[in-house]
Amino acid sequence: MKSERIILSFVAIIIGLLVAGGVFFLYQLTKKLPPEKAQSISLKSPATPTPQTPSQLSILQPQDEEIFSKKTITISGKTSPDATIVVSSPTDDQVVKPTRNGDFSVTHTIGDNSTIITVLSIFPDGREEKLTRTVNYTSEEF
Repeated sequence: MKSERIILSFVAIIIGLLVAGGVFFLYQLTKKLPPEKAQSISLKSPATPTPQTPSQLSILQPQDEEIFSKKTITISGKTSPDATIVVSSPTDDQVVKPTRNGDFSVTHTIGDNSTIITVLSIFPDGREEKLTRTVNYTSEEF
């Protein structure tokens, strides 16, 4: 007797949901927008993107995924002569100014196993360029 009431309640709920959904669907069908209230939409042509200046930062040494047997490495590269260079790793941060022709070189200590080195060039106009290299240290001989 009790299970019949529970089943009947579920059937009533399902029928009620179906009727309510049908009534809502029919109501939505009757809503139409008159043509005089419709507004046209005009799309403007997208703005042309400003051309990006070519990259002025390059890292000559080390290569990405290079393996070293010494923990002290040299990071060298080229950028704009008036930029400021920040070399960062999890163990150390260094700031360096490039030479008149834009060359820079810094000695950096890397950690055990894999180290991510980030070289950031900050230009006088506030623009920044960033390059990342992953270097690895191992004490094993090849």
